[in-house]
Amino acid sequence: MTIAATRTDLAAWERLIGDAVRDPDPTTSNLKVTRAHYLLSLALSEVLGADAGANFHTWAVWGSRKAGVTIREEGLDRALREVTILALCTGLLTGFLLGLALSPWLPGWVAPALAAVGVAAGAWTGRRWLAHGRRRAAELMLAGNRTVLDDIGGQTARFVTWFSQEGRDAAGGLCRFLEGFRAGGAEEGGQDLLRRAFEQYYRVALADESAEKQQATYFANCLAILHEHVRLQPYIGGSLPWIVRRCVTWRLMRYDVGPLRLAVGDDVPRLDGLEYPESLRKLTDPGLVEFLHGPGGMDPGGASLAGTAARDWTRLGERMRYVVNLFRALHLHPDVFTAPYTDTQFEQIRLGQVPPGPL
Repeated sequence: MTIAATRTDLAAWERLIGDAVRDPDPTTSNLKVTRAHYLLSLALSEVLGADAGANFHTWAVWGSRKAGVTIREEGLDRALREVTILALCTGLLTGFLLGLALSPWLPGWVAPALAAVGVAAGAWTGRRWLAHGRRRAAELMLAGNRTVLDDIGGQTARFVTWFSQEGRDAAGGLCRFLEGFRAGGAEEGGQDLLRRAFEQYYRVALADESAEKQQATYFANCLAILHEHVRLQPYIGGSLPWIVRRCVTWRLMRYDVGPLRLAVGDDVPRLDGLEYPESLRKLTDPGLVEFLHGPGGMDPGGASLAGTAARDWTRLGERMRYVVNLFRALHLHPDVFTAPYTDTQFEQIRLGQVPPGPL
């Protein structure tokens, strides 16, 4: 599948997306979703211009690749170790406190005995909970992974084919294109935020100056990611029981962007000595400034990477503060544009195979 041949073929995009989201095997479905995001990223970049920076699908590649770790239930050894330690400590403390509370009426050996029982019970309960929780998280992650591609990827496919065929010159063409979005908020299944995102992408495609293109692309990405995270809130909330949300966010939620290894429990890092690229350091678009820093905005602190770490990933506001700063800081960073797989792996995924080695 070549981008040049497919950019004007909506039916080909629909087959690609449909094959990914309907594949019954969780692992190959996720791999196909990641591949589809990469191809959509390349196609959208051709429409927007190479100087526009990362688009939504450029970032979605890495989100989908990270989701694959959970979907395949990889990294279980470390998770078992972390959860077992947490459960041991909780059981020890519970048993010890119970023993102290009962000590006036029972022999002195009861407190340490109850502490030992608490340790054993905590370890057993923690490991059983993790096994069940991982399966549940894998199911929810796959459902969310497919939802994002079907929802946003489908609109990107419409945009790149429509724009390549007629979008630049057709009178009233943008209005007709925007009629293809469902009205309403994302929490109700609507696509108002997506409609605004693609209005920005259209502005990028027509703009000549790189700084304007990059701010508008960044704005579009922020609108699209807010739409996505509102849609995914039930999946994310359901995959992390409240008792371990902060621990998991801090200890386990690490991810890759190309060769970069990052963690949502840490502040978005400064790369190359800069917080943001020059074009995004001072934001001039009033709509973008309002979206980020206005009342109820996604980044009320503003203009700094300090304090962007998430404490509880299930909270929409914390996720968005982290993500919009990540998108802003790395908008032009070359690692973001890295291919997630080799050409050989891409071909194996296209054929419905699981490539050997790390994924």
